[in-house]
Amino acid sequence: MAETPQPRASLLARIQHGYRESDASAQLFKTKTHTVITIISAITAIWVLVTLTNWMFNAEWQVILDKRRPFLVGKFPADQMWRIWPGVWIFGALLGLSSGLWMRPGKNTAITIAAGIAILSFLLVELDSTAINLALILLLALAGYVVAVRAQDSPSVRSLISRVTVATWVLLIPFMIILLFVGDAPPTSYWGGIFVNVMLAAIAIVVGTPVAVFLSLGRSLDGYPAIRIASTAFIEVVRGAPLIAWLFMGRFVLPFILPSWFGMNEADVIFRTMIVLILFNAAYTAEVIRGGLQAIPKGQYEAADSLGLGYFQTLRAISLPQAFRAVLPSLINQYIGLFKDTTLVYLISVVDVLEVGRKAFNELDYTGTALEVLVFVGFIFWLVTFSMSAISRRVEANMGLGSR
Repeated sequence: MAETPQPRASLLARIQHGYRESDASAQLFKTKTHTVITIISAITAIWVLVTLTNWMFNAEWQVILDKRRPFLVGKFPADQMWRIWPGVWIFGALLGLSSGLWMRPGKNTAITIAAGIAILSFLLVELDSTAINLALILLLALAGYVVAVRAQDSPSVRSLISRVTVATWVLLIPFMIILLFVGDAPPTSYWGGIFVNVMLAAIAIVVGTPVAVFLSLGRSLDGYPAIRIASTAFIEVVRGAPLIAWLFMGRFVLPFILPSWFGMNEADVIFRTMIVLILFNAAYTAEVIRGGLQAIPKGQYEAADSLGLGYFQTLRAISLPQAFRAVLPSLINQYIGLFKDTTLVYLISVVDVLEVGRKAFNELDYTGTALEVLVFVGFIFWLVTFSMSAISRRVEANMGLGSR
């Protein structure tokens, strides 16, 4: 006889049950000292929560609503937005496909990210074509997730979708660059807002990571001292100076170093910033990957030799997959730091989202709104970095990192 399904307990009931089952009830009021600390902590937490809530409801958010477009894309012309949206649509579809294929985000993570996106959309999105495009992105992401989940039942279909997804991720940045510069495109001086931060970080990660792989392999290469010395020298020189110094080098010195091929020595500040960030990220990421390569047991290489695998076959099938698996948390940490470091570009006249905010609260109409602007910019960066971290944790869990 089938058992009658038990009704699902409410959230409050589950919290109460978890509290009773844990040792919190025994520890919070275990002694007089524990009791005093618990009461003070509770009062402080309530005071902070009430203060923040009161400030949020009484803050002057009009500056965010009025400057929503500059916060997104700076001065990018409205009639040229067709150059940006296709890449964002593809990104949404790829994110849905990747989630269904490899990540399977948990309910709590999905709810948190969705809530953050909803708040951000309410503040940034006007009821025009932008809202329609945002809805299309969400629909594509959902469709991609459903397609990937349904493909799990067919190994051949899943393999095909996986290959297409990986290839599209690789080609996404070149595709967006072509759209942004083909034809009568607006100059990069019109770029701005969070669009600049995301583009600079994405290009530095996508291009810099393969360069980092070559540098890490070159530094570990035996029998080729010239390659090893050159790789080591590059890594140590780049890591020996802060990013801001290299940004200024790119702004004022790089035009005299770059060759004249295809007008490279006349490239504008955005291109020079991309070059600096690519090389900077490559140097730091190379050391992360080298640590992963060193963590592989020597027996793995001996097994590859016994199987008759060549150097590149060993790299593709044994070394690099295990190295990336071992250093995935450190790698994501490096990427998160790089994304936050893109705020430094305002010092070399690149109008990123932080510079848009600084110009906004310096206007007479928005005097005294610096805190609101900085909190909003901080929230944008938190939302992006938290999403990256949450995705990383989910991938780690699916890969069994820390459990096997």
